[in-house]
Amino acid sequence: MGKRARSSSFNEEPCAKLKYVVHKLKFFKPSPKAITVMAYNHVAEKLAVVRSDFSIEIWSFKFTPCVEGVILGNPDNSVEAVAWHDGRLFSTGLHGRIVEYDLLSFEQKYSIAVTSGAAWCLAEDRQKTRLAAGTEEGRVCIYEVTEDGLDFQKMLNKQESRIMCLAWNKDGDMIVSGSPGAIVIWDVNTGRAIDRISVGKIEKNQEALVLCVAVTSDFTIITGDSYGRTSFWDGQTATLISSFKEHSADVLALCLSEDEKDVFVSGVDPSLVKFTRIGQTQTWAKSMEKTCHKRDVQALAFAKGQLLSGGCDTFLAASTETSLVTHSPLQSSSVQVAASSGCVLLNYGEHLELWRLDCATNKEGPFQTSTICSRPELLLRVKARNGATYHTAAVSHDHCWLACSDASKARLYQISEVNGSSLDCNKVSTFNEQMGPAKKLMFSPDGSYLVALSSHGSVHVFNMPPRHLYTLPSRKGGAMGPHMICVSLEHLAVADSEGIHIYNLKTSKVLCNLPEAPCLPTAMRFYPKAGHLLVIYSNNKVIEYNVNSESSSHWCQVAYQHGGLTLETLKPLTGIAFDARNEDVFFAYSDQELFIVDKAEALKKGFRSNAVRRKKFQWLTFFDQVQDEMLIVEVSPEQLGGLPPPLWKKKYGT
Repeated sequence: MGKRARSSSFNEEPCAKLKYVVHKLKFFKPSPKAITVMAYNHVAEKLAVVRSDFSIEIWSFKFTPCVEGVILGNPDNSVEAVAWHDGRLFSTGLHGRIVEYDLLSFEQKYSIAVTSGAAWCLAEDRQKTRLAAGTEEGRVCIYEVTEDGLDFQKMLNKQESRIMCLAWNKDGDMIVSGSPGAIVIWDVNTGRAIDRISVGKIEKNQEALVLCVAVTSDFTIITGDSYGRTSFWDGQTATLISSFKEHSADVLALCLSEDEKDVFVSGVDPSLVKFTRIGQTQTWAKSMEKTCHKRDVQALAFAKGQLLSGGCDTFLAASTETSLVTHSPLQSSSVQVAASSGCVLLNYGEHLELWRLDCATNKEGPFQTSTICSRPELLLRVKARNGATYHTAAVSHDHCWLACSDASKARLYQISEVNGSSLDCNKVSTFNEQMGPAKKLMFSPDGSYLVALSSHGSVHVFNMPPRHLYTLPSRKGGAMGPHMICVSLEHLAVADSEGIHIYNLKTSKVLCNLPEAPCLPTAMRFYPKAGHLLVIYSNNKVIEYNVNSESSSHWCQVAYQHGGLTLETLKPLTGIAFDARNEDVFFAYSDQELFIVDKAEALKKGFRSNAVRRKKFQWLTFFDQVQDEMLIVEVSPEQLGGLPPPLWKKKYGT
């Protein structure tokens, strides 16, 4: 339940002076989706992360890793494999189609049918000209990638069992595929299988499933199977070099380092094991074992010297031999507040819950509150229809309006009291449904306006009660569409790949454009009173912009003279909060750190690292001011709902 702590000073450092009453909300137990597939593009420095609801997150690794955009999941669009080609993203699945996505609008671009039914795997050749898909019916279908799309090239001979994984050799004239009980080496030119390697049985009448495969430049074939074995094969002679049974259950994923000297494997047994090639020989040896996850690891990728892993634990882990950084699955906040009424909206995906926090408080002095409090009260629950998932939701400051959107369309509800006790929730039928689903919904601080960022890239502004005022169309000419919005009483800020644009909220007039930055913003928010916009970028630099003077604020200009303010963290800073009683203080947070910045103190200390205080959390989902308190929503990994049990292992003495 919610818990109010006495006035907390966040005093990890001796310079801490600010004190706040902190309300910790502990009953939020979301159920994020597992990571099932990952693919990294070394040129664009982007990672595609597929989750179990078939949504695809596009992460940028140019600076601090952050989510650049999300392709919404569709239950009818299965995603079993993804592949990059020259900055373009393709996927395939059990619907039997190859899909290309538009990474400017984060929508499906087109799809073509796989010639042989449902597909399990997809891989690009090293010449970056062709894609190969392996199917349920035992076919390998090859497509040539053109500027306009995909052209079917050929289909290799049919085999009896499904093709579960495949990889190209260095020259692009052979394909190695994994199937139940066998590894098959294909000649791409003739379409015939030139070798078939039996992987053997451990248990009677139960074939080993070859679940993942990789091929090195010298044609060494590396496989992982359902018996927990990692095997190394000589592709020239189709013979076994060595085999290691380092896992007690299925090996689901493996990946090679960029220099092909190391291979990483994991699976249902979540131990991450590294094998290293000894010199220039074909001999491989186990060189490291570590545990970053407690449950199944279903996907691995190697990027910029880091091993990226994900699975049923739902978080993305980036690790080296000496470090580990985990990224929460709740990168976009699942919590919104109705600040003036003391209510909080929790998004569980399948439904929304509106809670009233304990509101009867006895004030004893500035920033202090007595510990006497009542239990939080559930006011309302809104269920998604037909198994859909709400990916964004917003509530007005007085909790009279609630907006939400799933992958099909956005909806608006009016909330009213019945008999002075219970709440009634009525759908507003006149709400503009022509815009389709929304990526982001946001009310203005006084609840007079609703801003919706549609999935097509346009921004719609409504006056409340709902009346459509205007639409800001999506930008053309190869620019990535808007991915972030924020709104004040008078202004609207929209961020896209060309920068941040500020509009008059009432008239849609362009007021100014922020100076172009080398990276995308991860958080931005208007100050409650002054006409300033605070922006944090993925390189963790902080800028403050004065909308009225159309220039950086005086504080920001002084910061530039000292090299600017950069918050030192390995995580993307995705949230900003303010102290309504002290405009010199702002808060910035990631999923594990809260930074408290006193601008006056930062000026005195020359913007050195000790000018900023920080507090550690497990997974900080939300932080903001609600009435006179600071609301913290922290979700520990143990609180997540819907996770499968980890693999049972016998321990010594049990």
